[in-house]
Amino acid sequence: MFRIFKTVSFLICLSFSFVLSAQKSPTAPQREIREHFTKAQQAMQGRQLDTAFGEFSAILALDPKNVEARGDLGVVQFFQGKYADASPNLQAAVRAQPSLWKAQAILGLCEKAQGRLDSAKTLLEKSVPHLQQDPKLQVRAGLALVELDYRRRDMEKALGVLSLLQNTDPTNADVLYVVYRIHTDLATEARQTLAMVAPDSARMHQLLAQHLINERDAKHAVTQYREAIRIDPHLPGTHFELGEAILMDSGATVGQQEAQKEFEAAIAENPGDAKSECRLGALFGLGGDNENARKHYLRAAELDPTESEAQAGLGKILMSTGQPNEALPFLLAAVRLNPINAPAHYRLAQLYRQLGRAADAEKELATFKELRNTEDRLREAYAPAGKESGSSQALNPDIPQ
Repeated sequence: MFRIFKTVSFLICLSFSFVLSAQKSPTAPQREIREHFTKAQQAMQGRQLDTAFGEFSAILALDPKNVEARGDLGVVQFFQGKYADASPNLQAAVRAQPSLWKAQAILGLCEKAQGRLDSAKTLLEKSVPHLQQDPKLQVRAGLALVELDYRRRDMEKALGVLSLLQNTDPTNADVLYVVYRIHTDLATEARQTLAMVAPDSARMHQLLAQHLINERDAKHAVTQYREAIRIDPHLPGTHFELGEAILMDSGATVGQQEAQKEFEAAIAENPGDAKSECRLGALFGLGGDNENARKHYLRAAELDPTESEAQAGLGKILMSTGQPNEALPFLLAAVRLNPINAPAHYRLAQLYRQLGRAADAEKELATFKELRNTEDRLREAYAPAGKESGSSQALNPDIPQ
């Protein structure tokens, strides 16, 4: 079982208040209760939990049926780690007003901490979708729900919750890690099952080839792809992947003709293959055939208007033919469609320099360097020593590595 949470130090200031009726002359106990509420909220904002606990307790001493104070007291106890004490207070608040989604979520977290997993799951399933106004709580409660779904091997529900959390906080490291971990587990399970039920199938050889590509062993990946195609010449995606592997293994200069045949075969199998059209555009561009390169990039953009490589390729051709102003919209589209397209950022930096926009050029160059540094760190962490080649490098020899 993987760990989902890291220690989170934040305080959620919840108000379960059924606002006290405004009266011109409140009674002495009502004035005292209001004073305690004010002090309690100030204490919560200052993260003075013990002080807040005392103030809410004082309110309940004056008015044991005060539901808002009981709910707020439950929140304080939750952050104090007193889950068993918090649960009954939060339950009282939820019974009085079931639409208190924050209270339900925190109650769900308390129930989970006490091992009452069925109750926790029910509460979290109801509340998490309604926490848009409190992203930190939504992420914390949502990850708790994902863990419960994962324990039950209900991956469809877990991935649905993660999709919601990614929309809430796209750069949250905890969410991204759990997304990665679940997909990795699913991939591992699928690989093991495929190896058992169809060890000599075309798909198994394709899977082995993809694994070798991830290991930067393009030479042996090419062998596996060829075996997959021998078994099933029409296996979807394999001709494109073989073309990529050939470029990784041999480079664009040596492997261009062989890779080109594979990309053309991929398009013959699937005329809507925008990726293969892009690769053909890049290969023709390397050979100086800008007209054919342009045709393939245009076809890729027509097939898939969101294809960043097609936009970047068209921009590169226009730059190389002395049309910088015409190239600008294409390169801007490329980085908009794929903000981590490092070559597109580099080319845009070059273009800005041609246009005399030095500040913009420096900004794009800084983005390019940051992306390259990230790629280098990942390559050092995952790639075996001495295996640094890749099709992207082969097709972009003018860009610093």
